[in-house]
Amino acid sequence: MRRPKLLTGVATAAVIAGATVAVTLNTGTASAATGYAVAPYVDLSAGSAGMLDTATNSGGLTAFTAAFIIGSGCTPIWGDTLPIGSSTANPYIQRAQSRGVKVIISFGGAGGVELGQSCTNVTSLTAAYQSVINFYHVDHLDFDIEGAAIADTTSINRRFQAIKNLQNANAGLSVSLTIPVLENGPDGNGLNFLRAAKSNGVNVDVINAMTMDYGHPVSDMAAAAKTAAAGTLSAARTAGFTSATYANIGITPMIGNNDSAGEVVSQAGAQSIVSWAKSNGVGRLAFWSVGRDQPCAGGGVSPNCSGLGGATLDFTKIFFGGGTGLPPTTNPPPTTPGGGGSCSAPAWNASTAYVGGSVVSYNGHKYTAKWWTQGEQPDLNLGDGKPWTDNGACTGGGGGTTTPPGGGGTTTPPGGGGTSTAAPWVTGHAYHVGDVVSYNGHSYRCLQAHTSQPDWTPPAAPSLWQAI
Repeated sequence: MRRPKLLTGVATAAVIAGATVAVTLNTGTASAATGYAVAPYVDLSAGSAGMLDTATNSGGLTAFTAAFIIGSGCTPIWGDTLPIGSSTANPYIQRAQSRGVKVIISFGGAGGVELGQSCTNVTSLTAAYQSVINFYHVDHLDFDIEGAAIADTTSINRRFQAIKNLQNANAGLSVSLTIPVLENGPDGNGLNFLRAAKSNGVNVDVINAMTMDYGHPVSDMAAAAKTAAAGTLSAARTAGFTSATYANIGITPMIGNNDSAGEVVSQAGAQSIVSWAKSNGVGRLAFWSVGRDQPCAGGGVSPNCSGLGGATLDFTKIFFGGGTGLPPTTNPPPTTPGGGGSCSAPAWNASTAYVGGSVVSYNGHKYTAKWWTQGEQPDLNLGDGKPWTDNGACTGGGGGTTTPPGGGGTTTPPGGGGTSTAAPWVTGHAYHVGDVVSYNGHSYRCLQAHTSQPDWTPPAAPSLWQAI
């Protein structure tokens, strides 16, 4: 997504000569039946990633597409350049999953290099994809292949061979292919990409059309999305998926002002797309992106707002039917800083919009907003490109130990072997640098602010915890 203009005059992707592998395009409404019929993209490396929490709280969001995992050799990394085990994307995904929100992991996008290109061995590539499935416990994957990658024959076939291996090893694994389109559907590169999926035996659930970046001004983006979807269905059948229906097609516009001049998807345009998609049984609706689903002063094009007027989550509510969302997230109780002080600043609230200079308290620390922000949890949005500055513990003895939910006391490891008087480590808690916990009778000090996940126990996460 946010892709460069479509390439022209590039050699098209070739299929494997003489292949006779059986292949299907999974027909029906499987995506809708399992809660993935609407799954907008969330750019988890953007400063507006915290909008995911806001959208699940009050926008009706029940599924999303997490973007993007790319490659460093055969190592899967997120757009923040960190491996999957330590990425800043993880707390957002963990919170969403803990609340029952469906997650599709998307590989590729416009930035960086997709794993199918950076990892040149099919066996290693399969293992890399499998590690993502295992880590996030997902059964839906999306492959967003655009720019030069959609004309790279070698990596296309390698990727599809690895995807076929994944489907053989993971019963029920759902795969969507997200590709660039023109107003009348995929170009020659896109068509040959679909042919390569067929010849490599991949079962495809959804072919998702990126209905954006046409390369010239488009006066009616809703109408263009509809003709592009129709052209994508035609291309799927031409590529050999003869039983394809609209249930196998996805539509993904870029909301608000697009990064291609003269392209704008208004709230009314979005409603028109949604109504048409529902009446035609389109298998998946998405948009780029949840983080942009808020107005911003001055318009223009931004990764963190739509450039239009209106209200926060206008588009999310249109796509999800105006629902009120899941129950609000319950934040952990504030921790007590060393020295026993308390916070006088008002508590941070996910639904409140803060301007630059606003001061809030969260979990025993005071934070100052650098610029306008809403729904971005302070302890998870620190550093360059993030909206909050941590001013430290509100009052008290300077960096004392915080007490996570679950109480303190002495813990005793199974079978003996020492004790620790620090509070026990627990999952789902926002830890700060310097916090001390106990785990199996040993004490650990937090090295990086994070929200704990089941796989991030102190002994297993040395980048997060230091034994003391």
